[in-house]
Amino acid sequence: MFRRAPSDPALEQVRTLTASLEVPRPWHLETFVDSVAALLGKPITLFGQPDLTAKGFPCGVVIERPDSFVVAYDAASSGYHTDHIVLHEIAHLLLDHAGYVSPSSRLGTLQQLFTEVDTDVVLRVLARTDYDDVLESQAELFASLMMSETDAPRSGSVLGRAIFRR
Repeated sequence: MFRRAPSDPALEQVRTLTASLEVPRPWHLETFVDSVAALLGKPITLFGQPDLTAKGFPCGVVIERPDSFVVAYDAASSGYHTDHIVLHEIAHLLLDHAGYVSPSSRLGTLQQLFTEVDTDVVLRVLARTDYDDVLESQAELFASLMMSETDAPRSGSVLGRAIFRR
């Protein structure tokens, strides 16, 4: 006899969140980010960081300051991938995932990435550390679900069309 697995609270939390958000038509990342900023009560700045992954960093990072958020992504990413990365990082904020609060071991990383950021005012930093982590899985699912609701153009490559086919 087939028994249905019990509901996963982490999965249900993401499904509930995505269902509560309006996807701009036509899709426009900045419009969506502005609506999330209004929900969170702080502006969100998107920052394309050259060679982010080439320097050994994750493809996206969130920095929370008292008065704003900064979402950095690898500037070399394609449009669709950039949107996915930003949505992944936005998920961390909307789901109120904990980050690390500028411990001394991370200050060098922040200073290397963002020379203009005063590390003394950083409240929280979120960066991918482990794909098997529940919080990372939630953020990745959120980004995937949100992108599936957009009319964003998919990759023009044969592989991209096979992967991102609706």
